[in-house]
Amino acid sequence: MAIFFITFQVVPTTDNEHYDMIESAISHCWTVGYDPQSAFLKAQFYVSKDNWKIKNVENPPIEVTEEHLLTFCDLLESDTELAHFDFARNIKSLKEEFSKGAIYFFYEFLGREGKIKKPIILTSSSNQSKLSAFIDKQRELAKKENGRCLHFDSGNKCNEIIDAHSIQRRKSLSSIAEYGQIYVVAGAISDLKKNGEKLIYKKAGINKFSTFSGFCKHHDNELFKVIDESPLIPTEQQVFLYAYRSLCRAVFVKENSLELINSQIKHHDNKAVKELLNSNKIATVFGLGNLNRHKSEYDNSLKNKSYSDIKYVLFISKQKPSVVFSGLFWPDFDFLGRQLQNLRDYETKLELITICSAPMNDNNWGFLIAWHKNSSIICNSFMESLATAIYNKCDIGDLLFRLVISNCENLAISPQWWEKLSEDHKEKISSRVTSMAHPDIEIKHNYLMHGLEGISQWQFEEPISSRIGI
Repeated sequence: MAIFFITFQVVPTTDNEHYDMIESAISHCWTVGYDPQSAFLKAQFYVSKDNWKIKNVENPPIEVTEEHLLTFCDLLESDTELAHFDFARNIKSLKEEFSKGAIYFFYEFLGREGKIKKPIILTSSSNQSKLSAFIDKQRELAKKENGRCLHFDSGNKCNEIIDAHSIQRRKSLSSIAEYGQIYVVAGAISDLKKNGEKLIYKKAGINKFSTFSGFCKHHDNELFKVIDESPLIPTEQQVFLYAYRSLCRAVFVKENSLELINSQIKHHDNKAVKELLNSNKIATVFGLGNLNRHKSEYDNSLKNKSYSDIKYVLFISKQKPSVVFSGLFWPDFDFLGRQLQNLRDYETKLELITICSAPMNDNNWGFLIAWHKNSSIICNSFMESLATAIYNKCDIGDLLFRLVISNCENLAISPQWWEKLSEDHKEKISSRVTSMAHPDIEIKHNYLMHGLEGISQWQFEEPISSRIGI
């Protein structure tokens, strides 16, 4: 994470409070980012959010030096109106503010009747009632009373919605917990600024982690009994149900995300914020549409008990698990850095793959990669690249650890394992999670080829697979 300095030439929009007084302005921006692109996108958004239109980029993002910070402090101290920024008198304090994700703008105005030399700070207005409405909506969506049964045969039987675990509590979460505690990613993308532009891991109890109100008690017990009460063998039915549960959780989360975005749009009148929310809505609708299409395919297989429609590769470890996880992703790039599908092409039908950990007999555990036969074109290519990487002597443990850390947010870490890691390794894991989730950071084509080496120390036996031609 670095501090960047950017200069824009801007003009006020008609919604800008200074519109009647200002003809144009030079905007000096200091912000933090992982790279120049992420810093630029953030600055661009905040300029627009505060009702300015960028006419030209005077100076593209450059990493801030000590000299820049000294200039910034002089600028703050030269204006009595900015005296409440006491931290500006201390370079160290200023760096700390930036490390928390702070962003500052100063403007040199060209007035409609002459030059205005005195810079002023532009502060974003906040509306507490809008924030409260957003928080209330989050809480409402999290309540079990707002759950629904995603079983294809849901109906009158579904009279008791439960908090279902997407990762087994007794045999998976408990196996890595210490006094009922695990490490999980704290907060969400919305908390990045609060955490200094980084997703971090904190302790949490296992009772509520990975639960979702997506099934009634009847269907949850009936459907998932063969994986909740028995170790993974594997049978085709077990593999199918592990994949199906990951898919159902993703549908549930995405539906809630769309409802929350719609709620935010209703409670915001800022043009830039609405544009951002509408852009997010388009992407969310696209993702949900693809998820629902896949769920229909899984539902049809489930109705007909066509469990052989699932294809899989299972890696078995005799070690005690250090992480447990369950999730899915759209394979964009493979282990050789080749693009498989364009996630920004909203006209395409995306293929998906699921990953999860599963308890097995003799204290073994499995790393299960599975997909429906209708996703075989992309997923076969993805798995072929994994096989090639293994053939080229890449460490299997590093490959699979990189895969799950990069693509699975529904993941819990053993406290005993995490607390023994070096600070450097913890930092690398947090940075990888953040870079994959951060909306301003572009996913690199080689993200599965490099990174996180030597951390997991995972060891696996020869894989078991369905007949998928690899």
